[in-house]
Amino acid sequence: MDAVLKVLAEHAGISAFLLLAACGLGLPPWSEEVVLLGTGYFVAADSISFLAGCLWCSAGLLAGDSLVWWMGKTLGHRVYRVPLLRRHMSPKRQARLRRLFLRHGKKAVFVARFVPGYRMAAYFMSGNLGMRYWKFLVLDLIGILITVPPSIFLGRLFAENLDAAGVLLRRFQIPLAVVAGGVLGLVLWRSLLRRRQRLETLRRQRAERGRCPSEMSR
Repeated sequence: MDAVLKVLAEHAGISAFLLLAACGLGLPPWSEEVVLLGTGYFVAADSISFLAGCLWCSAGLLAGDSLVWWMGKTLGHRVYRVPLLRRHMSPKRQARLRRLFLRHGKKAVFVARFVPGYRMAAYFMSGNLGMRYWKFLVLDLIGILITVPPSIFLGRLFAENLDAAGVLLRRFQIPLAVVAGGVLGLVLWRSLLRRRQRLETLRRQRAERGRCPSEMSR
């Protein structure tokens, strides 16, 4: 944590972007949550605004995740030639993720955001199996919006004790994902319901217009 705070102390926004983009590639020794909490620390110190911190961190995560998706789309099995990636892409893990994607598709990409250790492999697999980039981007962005603001807020709230913030973040990450997934499902369901209602209204209006000329001709 101290090393990350020293890096963030120079230019919190740009440094957070670069550190989180590197996190997407599985680079040690820092983790995503440490960078997010550290950004919250500097929000508390008024070195960066909460909104700017969220934007920089979100952009860094999107950049790193997108690069992994692109490597999955272009490298395929050649990933084993890249030492940095090879340790995250064991044949056993790839086979497991392939089965998961074929069974659950989009859900696997969304859930991977909340499962450290599988995130990089899952995003690589999404590109490898041909998921469209815009779909991957939407799912990844939803996960980022769920995790980034609360994490930075915790870092701001517990600026004097970031270790306690890290414990809280790990404890509530999965419940938060479940609740957020439920809310997202409800929003999508209501949106679909409204769309169907609008289509039904349009059909009735067209049917009524079609009957009017025939009634007038009588």
